[in-house]
Amino acid sequence: MTLRKSCIIEQYIMKKSTRTISGVTPIAVMSPPAGCPGKCIYCPDFNNTPRSYTPHSPAVMRAASRDYDAAEQVDLRLKILQDMGHPTDKVELIIMGGTFLATSISFQYRFIKDCFDALNGRVSESLSEAQGLNETAQHRAVGLCLETRPDVCGDAEIERMVAWGTTRVELGVQMLDDKIYEIVGRGHDIAAVADASRRLRNAGLKVHYHWMPGLPGSTPEHDLELTQEIFKNPDYRPDGLKLYPTMVVEGTILEEWHQNGRYQPYSDETMTGLIADMKKTIPGYVRISRVLRDIPAEYVSGGLKNSLRDGVRTRLEEEGLFCRCIRCREYGHRLKRKLKIGTPGLKRTDYQASAGHEIFLSFEDEYDTLFGLLRLRIQAEIPKQLADQYENVALIRELHVYGSELAIGDRNDESVQHRGYGRRLLSEAEQIAREEYGAQYAAILSGVGARSYYREQGYTLHSSYMVKTL
Repeated sequence: MTLRKSCIIEQYIMKKSTRTISGVTPIAVMSPPAGCPGKCIYCPDFNNTPRSYTPHSPAVMRAASRDYDAAEQVDLRLKILQDMGHPTDKVELIIMGGTFLATSISFQYRFIKDCFDALNGRVSESLSEAQGLNETAQHRAVGLCLETRPDVCGDAEIERMVAWGTTRVELGVQMLDDKIYEIVGRGHDIAAVADASRRLRNAGLKVHYHWMPGLPGSTPEHDLELTQEIFKNPDYRPDGLKLYPTMVVEGTILEEWHQNGRYQPYSDETMTGLIADMKKTIPGYVRISRVLRDIPAEYVSGGLKNSLRDGVRTRLEEEGLFCRCIRCREYGHRLKRKLKIGTPGLKRTDYQASAGHEIFLSFEDEYDTLFGLLRLRIQAEIPKQLADQYENVALIRELHVYGSELAIGDRNDESVQHRGYGRRLLSEAEQIAREEYGAQYAAILSGVGARSYYREQGYTLHSSYMVKTL
C-alpha cells in the first residue's frame, strides 16, 4: 500500500489537538493475529485480525497495511503525526493486539526491539543496544504500555516487561465477579486480578484496568457497586481505567445471545446515567482514558456505538458535579475548554493498595486543575532485579507533567512542561521516602527515553531501574 493510501486511513482519526495534550505522543503498534488463552463470548474474532479487534479499526488498518511489521508501523505513525504537526520526541509506545504476552517469547523480544529500532532510525544488534541508543534519540520512548490478562501476568511475564522498559500495564479485568466471569467464559477468577495488581505494583509498574459495565449476568446497580468496590478494596485500587461499555459485536457468541433474546444490552440512556454515576465515585488519583472501545459502528449490532464522554459530562454538570479523574482535571484539557486556571500548589493523598502504602503527590490549583503528579510507593518487597544490591527501596511508579507536549528543551507560555514541576515533585517524594519511611534508595522504572532526565537528577541505571541513594 502506498503512503498516500495509508494516509487516507488516517481520515478515521483526523488531527486533534488532544492527541498530544497530555504531554506525550502515543503510538499504537499492533501485533499480528495470534491465539489467546481466553474464550470470552463478547470478544470479536475475525480472520486475519488480532483477537478482540475488528478489520476496520484504525490501528488494525494501519498495521495490516504494513503486514503487522512493528518497525514499519512505527515509521508510518511517526510520518503521519509529524505531517499533522505533532511533536514526536516524547513517545509512548502502546503494544496492542490480543494477548501479546501469550505469543512466543522470542517473537516478543524481536517485536519490542523493532519498535525501538524504528524510533532510533537504525537497526541495532540487540535490544539492549537499541535501548541505549534511544536514550538520546530524536524519538524517545518515554513510556511503554502493554495489555494483558490477569492470568498472563506472572513473575516471568513481569520480568520481561521490566527488561523492555515497560511503564504501564493494562489488565483486562472487565468486572470483579466470579459468576459473571463464568457466564462470559473469562477463564480466570477475581483472585487473579488482585494477584496481578500486586505483582505489577511491587515491580514499580502503573496498573490500569479495562472495565466493562453491562456484561451478561449484571445490572446497572451491580456494575456501580463493583466500581465502588475496586476503590474501597485495597486489593485493587488501579491507577487508571478504560471504561468499555459492553458492545454486541458481529460474529460473537454474545451476538447470538442478543438475537435469541438471552441478552439485552443497556439502553444508551441507562448507560449514560451509569457512567455518570461511576465517575462520581472515581478518586482523584485515577485516570479514565477512554469511555468506549474503538470499534467501528458497522460491526456493532447492539449496545453503544458512540462515545459517552460529552453526554456524561453534561449529565454531571446538570447536577452541579464534575468528574475528578486525572484526565478531566489535566491542565491541557481544562485550558482547551477555557476553564479558569489558578496558581498550583503541592498536594498529597495517601492510601493503601496491594499490601503497600501509596502516596499521590500533585500540583493542583484552587479550581482542581492538575498540573503534574507523582506516585510514590512504600512496600516491604524489593523488586527482584534490585534485591541483590539494595535494601529499604522506595518506588516511584510515575512522574508526569501535563499540558501540550513540548519538544525536549523547548518552553511555551501556554504549557506547564519544562517549568520545574517534575523536579519539585521528585524532590518532595525523595524527602518523604527518606524522612518518613527511612528509605535508603529511590528506584524508578522509567521509560527508556526518560533515563537521561533522571540521570540529571542524580539517578543511575541498574537492571532497568533508575536508582538514587537517598
